[in-house]
Amino acid sequence: MKSGILTGVVFLALIAAFAWTAGHGRLPWEGPPAHGTDWCDPHQVELSKCEKCNPKLARGGTVVTRMREPKAGECPNTLVKIELGPGAAKRAGVLTAAIESRPIAEVARGNAEAEYVPSSWARVGPRLGGVVRSVAAALGQQVEAGTPLAIVESAELSQAKAAHLQAVAARELRQELYTKTKELFEKRLVAGKDELEARTVLEEARLSVQAAALRLRGLGLSEEQVAEVEKGKDVSASLVVAAPFAGTVVAASAVVGEAASPEKPLFEIASTEKMWVAIDLPESDLTRVAPGQRAVFLLESFPGKKFAGKVVALGGAVDDETRTVKAYAEVKNVEGLLRAHMFGRAEITVKAAEAKLLVPREAVQNDGDCLLVFVETTANVFQARKIETGAAFDGGFEVRGGLVAGEKVATTGSFLLKTEAMKGQMGAG
Repeated sequence: MKSGILTGVVFLALIAAFAWTAGHGRLPWEGPPAHGTDWCDPHQVELSKCEKCNPKLARGGTVVTRMREPKAGECPNTLVKIELGPGAAKRAGVLTAAIESRPIAEVARGNAEAEYVPSSWARVGPRLGGVVRSVAAALGQQVEAGTPLAIVESAELSQAKAAHLQAVAARELRQELYTKTKELFEKRLVAGKDELEARTVLEEARLSVQAAALRLRGLGLSEEQVAEVEKGKDVSASLVVAAPFAGTVVAASAVVGEAASPEKPLFEIASTEKMWVAIDLPESDLTRVAPGQRAVFLLESFPGKKFAGKVVALGGAVDDETRTVKAYAEVKNVEGLLRAHMFGRAEITVKAAEAKLLVPREAVQNDGDCLLVFVETTANVFQARKIETGAAFDGGFEVRGGLVAGEKVATTGSFLLKTEAMKGQMGAG
């Protein structure tokens, strides 16, 4: 009797076991499937997708699954998988972009300031002290080489002209004396030493005239003007302040009646067809930047405009405070828009364009251990992945490891995914 009852119980248990395992896809003597930790055995789906075990998914929430424990040296968050429920990605603002390869040039960037080309810029003033009597040039005026800018009345110039005239008069007198002495010497009426003395005095007089003429030319007078002085036609105290080369008057401070001196320039002249751009670069860029490389100057004041040119020189010292070094580029002043001391950003092409795998800047997150991106493995399922980045480019970084072309990564909203991975909850709506 008892054995019959026991046999019936065992039979009913076997029927129940077969019924349970039939619903779960395996026979009683088969072991559990090797699905890993992200598996809901009762409902035979991935745990991160099981709405019965994770009701948040059904409500449009988020579920985080850690696939296994990290090994030594492994980034913990790379073992996290994040499942966004229906509508959760849209509410959280999570967007994705495909990783792609495109030709990119390697550039060095730095803050930059526009300057005049040193060889095409000059401060102009009188060579002597005096008083400004007239002003002929105005700010912004285009001038040619030799154009009069102002006239300064200088007593010192008057004295220099008088000294030149005296030297000329002395030379002429010595010339007459020598001519007579030479005639007497040829008639043997004077000794040879008298002829030699007269000739020596004449040479000294000639040298005095040359010295006086050089003095006038040093004060800014042309050879023609010096010749006019020598003829006695120009004995005025007026000193013309002239443009040294063709350009634009970029600064003017001359005022009629005010004192003028060599230490106080009255004008600044610059040729502005081209400008220099002084670029602040970190010391580490010195090995990449060299004269001849292409450079572009960009300003917020002129969006969309690029002032292109080439690097022409590198500074010889590093700034003590900023630890940067200057690179100088000469650029074309398109439409004459650039002014000295305008600030902007400059880019120097240090390597020609070549195909590179790029990841958007906003997709890259740092969790304190690794640089991560969140790869969309299937719709609304993201897995953190460690990547290696190279140089920075407009809007992104070069990918040197961890991603392949075509993979989708979270861009906007990737910070929220990092928060979800680290804290376990992003907040369902």
